[in-house]
Amino acid sequence: MKFKAYIINLKHAAARWEHMRSQLEALKIPYTRIEGVYGDRLTDPVEGYSERRYQVLTGKETNKREIGCYFSHIKALKTFLDSDLPYALILEDDVTLPPQIESLLADAAAHAEGWDMLRLTSSRDGSYLPFARLENGYELAYNLKVLKNTGAYFVNRHAAQCCVEKMIPMCLPYDVALDREWDFGFKTACVVPFPVKLEDEFPGQIPKAKRIRLYRATTFHLFHLLTKIERRIHRKEYFRMMSLPGNNPA
Repeated sequence: MKFKAYIINLKHAAARWEHMRSQLEALKIPYTRIEGVYGDRLTDPVEGYSERRYQVLTGKETNKREIGCYFSHIKALKTFLDSDLPYALILEDDVTLPPQIESLLADAAAHAEGWDMLRLTSSRDGSYLPFARLENGYELAYNLKVLKNTGAYFVNRHAAQCCVEKMIPMCLPYDVALDREWDFGFKTACVVPFPVKLEDEFPGQIPKAKRIRLYRATTFHLFHLLTKIERRIHRKEYFRMMSLPGNNPA
């Protein structure tokens, strides 16, 4: 199976880059470094960012580093689309890959009709609808709860194109936007248990943003509830479609 890893890394984060480079070379996975967008250097008004919608939907003040993270992922997906590869492994620079990652992704690709993007890590556990068994006790599943963190995900060209074309202007944090994939026209699943580890040794690069009390108490909660309901509806429908005759979960 042909794919390449695209690693998002800020210019000054040399230790993080060495952490990722050494892993990928040991695993013999081809890779491209994507220089991250450093949010502190963005100037107002930020092109491609809807501040009003962001504040209403999240109940938070603008966080330039969160914008930088979002734009960095879009940059990585654009770079992937400039290639002729069918898949990309998008990585942030604070994760550790399992030794069997390549064979695990190849196994998952045999069930490509069930997903366009595979989430490979999360800082929260979920509630899962498994639809295919993979090697070494892993499963492909649809998650019914929110997944936090976008440290590692595997994506096909359709999902990448949808993200690039439909996820700008930014109005949500990147992981929250990916949690509403139905808005953008692609299907998300995950590998469980999550095979990619988040490393505690690297401190977070995105500080918490100041909350806007009015929006946090009103529009944020309404949007959160809507997403929760829609997530269950869409992902139960994905599961139903995969359970139809002709789709073999084994």
